Amino acid sequence: MSWIIFTISATILQTFRNLEQKNLNKKLDALTVSWSRFILPLPFAIAGVIYSFSFANSNFIFLCAITGCFQIAGNFFLLRTISAKNFGVGIAFYKTEVLQSLLLGILFFNQSVSSIDFIAIITASVGMILMSNFTLKGGVKNFHKQLDKAALFGTLSGLCFSFSAFSLKFATQSLTAYGHSSFMAAVLVLMWVICFQNVVFALIKAAQNRLVKDLKSLFIAENKMAFVKTGILSFLGSICWFVAYALGNVIYVKAVGQMELLIAVLVSHLHLKEGQKKIELIGIVLTLLGILTLILFH
Repeated sequence: MSWIIFTISATILQTFRNLEQKNLNKKLDALTVSWSRFILPLPFAIAGVIYSFSFANSNFIFLCAITGCFQIAGNFFLLRTISAKNFGVGIAFYKTEVLQSLLLGILFFNQSVSSIDFIAIITASVGMILMSNFTLKGGVKNFHKQLDKAALFGTLSGLCFSFSAFSLKFATQSLTAYGHSSFMAAVLVLMWVICFQNVVFALIKAAQNRLVKDLKSLFIAENKMAFVKTGILSFLGSICWFVAYALGNVIYVKAVGQMELLIAVLVSHLHLKEGQKKIELIGIVLTLLGILTLILFH
């Protein structure tokens, strides 16, 4: 049951982090905004790596690197999805992340779910797709024309995030063998991943000859508060995500994590005064029904 609490906490923190990133993205490029999430927690990450270095074997380090790579790739494809021509189709395919995790877990990682949970996951996933403004305006016959780069990038994004979830799960399990609690193991995995991702982003920025310039842009007065809030919210949210994956079934965490979009819709309605279409409201009901079923049966 504790994994549910951590998952819900993660979705709330991530929603408000996204709001801060939205403010930063108005002034800075997407890569710099993505990097901003990992800079502030870096001192804690370095301390965690030093602490765990003596018992971090090659398999553990490899899994942390894989987790970091897939997360970066997932973010990259998600950004390409957002900028693609058919936004609705791209996001709809990205939201199949839960279904992809379900298939990966069953086919490759020896995961299993009950019949009621399977139905709940499918119901919630259909709801998420409806909430993604996915339409068939051109008719079913013309649907294949929409399956362009948006659909490809959306699917790849969901796939990358699914793989990253399983790899971090296995990384935490390798540390629990040394007597660490699942919570401590998850935090240490996060520390390694943050260090790795900072190195990758720094190398990319150095290759672009923008390392110093873009770092300075984060610390100027007009960006400083958004940068600090983004770093804090992202760090706390990542801890909750990593602990949730360590304690629970990856497939279930992904499914309950869909609550993030429900919260985002609520924020957009109450804070940004944005309305919802009927199809989106149906999606909200289906998603909420699927998530509540998972929570009640666990």
